[in-house]
Amino acid sequence: MMDSLKRWGAGALALGAALQLSGCIFVAEDDGRDLAPIPFGTLTVNWTIDGLREPLDCEDFGVDRLELVIYDPGGAVVDELSPFCEAFGVSVDLPEGSYFADVTLVDSFDRSATLTETLEALDIIEGTDLVVGVDFPVDSFL
Repeated sequence: MMDSLKRWGAGALALGAALQLSGCIFVAEDDGRDLAPIPFGTLTVNWTIDGLREPLDCEDFGVDRLELVIYDPGGAVVDELSPFCEAFGVSVDLPEGSYFADVTLVDSFDRSATLTETLEALDIIEGTDLVVGVDFPVDSFL
């Protein structure tokens, strides 16, 4: 019994080596359909502080970054971005579809500096840029 196992193992090893030398590759069955690329569009969020884009306002209000959290319709997080406050704008490419997002100005310790604004019904369409503006008035600061 042991001899037959040794011979079988040697045979399997020889077969494996022969296949490697012959350049054979095994490919899973192809159903003939090509997968279409996923269509993408862009979401751009611009923000202001009390209607202005003044970099010094970020410092005056103790704001370090904007926190942008994008969700799919079921509430799962799709992406999170944290651009510097002074940028006053951020863009992200997303697969075509519907989303909603939360935007909050945060301090350098990642604590909310403002109330959170929710952006509803963000419909991303292939090849387009959806531009959304958000203002953080003085009374939105915590």
